[in-house]
Amino acid sequence: MDNLAARLHRHVPALAALLLGLVVTGPLMARGFVLAYDMVFVPNPRLSLALLGLSRTLPRSVPTGFVVASASKLLTGQVVQKLILIGIFAGAAYGAARLVPARRASARVAAGMLYAWNPFLYERLLFGHWTLLLAYAAMPWVAGAALEYRRGVPRAWARLALALAAAVATGPYGGLFGAVVAMAIALFPPGGLKGRRGAAVVAMAVAINLPWLVPGLLHQPVPGRPALALELFRARSDSSLGLMGSLVSLGGLWRTDLAPPGRHGLAWIPAFCLIAVVSLWGWRELRTRLPVGAVRGLATLAALGLIAAIAPSVHLVAPLVRWASRALPGGAIFRDSQKYVIPLALLESVAFGAGVERILGRVRSDERAALGAALLLPLLPLALAPTLAWGAGGRLSPVSYPPSWEQAEAVMARDSVPGAVLAFPWHAYLPFGWNHDRTVRQPAAQYFSRPVVADSSLQVGPYRLPAEDPWSRMSTGVVVGRGPLETGLARLGVRYVLLYKEADWRPRLPRLAGLRVVLETHDLVLYQAPPPVRVPTFAEPPIVAVLAADAVALALVLGAGAALMGARRPAGGPVILQPGDHHGVRSVGE
Repeated sequence: MDNLAARLHRHVPALAALLLGLVVTGPLMARGFVLAYDMVFVPNPRLSLALLGLSRTLPRSVPTGFVVASASKLLTGQVVQKLILIGIFAGAAYGAARLVPARRASARVAAGMLYAWNPFLYERLLFGHWTLLLAYAAMPWVAGAALEYRRGVPRAWARLALALAAAVATGPYGGLFGAVVAMAIALFPPGGLKGRRGAAVVAMAVAINLPWLVPGLLHQPVPGRPALALELFRARSDSSLGLMGSLVSLGGLWRTDLAPPGRHGLAWIPAFCLIAVVSLWGWRELRTRLPVGAVRGLATLAALGLIAAIAPSVHLVAPLVRWASRALPGGAIFRDSQKYVIPLALLESVAFGAGVERILGRVRSDERAALGAALLLPLLPLALAPTLAWGAGGRLSPVSYPPSWEQAEAVMARDSVPGAVLAFPWHAYLPFGWNHDRTVRQPAAQYFSRPVVADSSLQVGPYRLPAEDPWSRMSTGVVVGRGPLETGLARLGVRYVLLYKEADWRPRLPRLAGLRVVLETHDLVLYQAPPPVRVPTFAEPPIVAVLAADAVALALVLGAGAALMGARRPAGGPVILQPGDHHGVRSVGE
């Protein structure tokens, strides 16, 4: 019985994380796809070299698109999305729980709850930023692997390489956050790794990020308005605590209408203040149970992230940030600044768990007080975003693509004449009626096997950012002009026009006169244009350089996998560094 109880106790954080994931995503597990803003999944995404960055567009979804498309071939797009959604919350909660140096399961559950249940996840889930949320979920695993590597655990380099690979698989932001988290924890003084072992961390981080770094650096420059983008997407106050309070409480997205209900009220503030106090109390516990340099490294990274999040809104600093966004390669990374609170979320969560551990140690002689604290403290994060449960309070739900989409694909697939399909109305985001009128980014580009030409410019209120897709830019003059579209389609390389009966579609009908209707349903019309004069080609990164970068990253991943398969991993729970011991470790289960 004692062994059974010990095993159950060891698995409590994992079971709690799975339960949390189900509480959030339960209704999203029903048949269909969850489509909201940037969250777009399709039944059968096509595999192509474009998913590796060999395309006319920036590698924003490299290698994520390739991973999702490959998995969809085996599991279907629906299953892949559902695994991703539940994996975001369960993986984030369990990863943070494992990182807490605590013996008590409730302390680890508390850390997992705060990391996986807060305004950041609520807002980004509604905004459809699933790749960023996957990166968020991967950070505790990267941190744990970096901590093992710093301590010299056997084959920890392999676990770190795979953790970095998992972060990169979520996209460029995941790769960048994973790299800086790993380096902050492994290299920060005192006691940070130097020499060959320190250089190995940097080398692994660079090598694993090559699949998107190389095509990104070799891609042709795209037009932009970086100063406008920085202003539009900077963090904003979404609470009664102002901008700083909003960010520290893990909110502050520029879309304040997506904040949890009641965020501007006061009801959640007492719970947040108690979380903050417990976290501050846990700070000392972290410094005695983890390497001081690792804790300082994560704290420094969290502070820098908070500064980066707030900088575009500080009048004295904003001009410098605007200059950097214009002058530096990849300067667009500075926009949407709220995302830089991710290291802070990780630090707050682990410190909160350590604080709960410390409190439970103080009240262990009083059974009733200990039981009450063990049950109630892990539930405090629920007050920060109470409507996160059950599909963000019912704001998200699965839908099915209409049969007309498959019919349109079949019609175009039977046509041997090359050419793209132009999606109309000319908007990057559309509220589809069959999607409960929820706005979603144009799904046609992923759904159809032909190249899709669609508006790729972002419009926020009266402001519009330039389109990044060169085919979209080339087509805009024809699409938004006057007169019949037929005369301009041939030189654009367009063979079909797909008109959704959504938004402002009716005024577009006169411009489509002269095109042959090959399919009409209640929700769309598919027109066929004369054969294109030519299909335009666009500059792409050199295939040899991109594939070489992929080969380097793949070789590192395969080598790490082989090293772990050839070793027998030790059993037990999270590792705890005892006070005054910066080298020896033992597991909680011992």
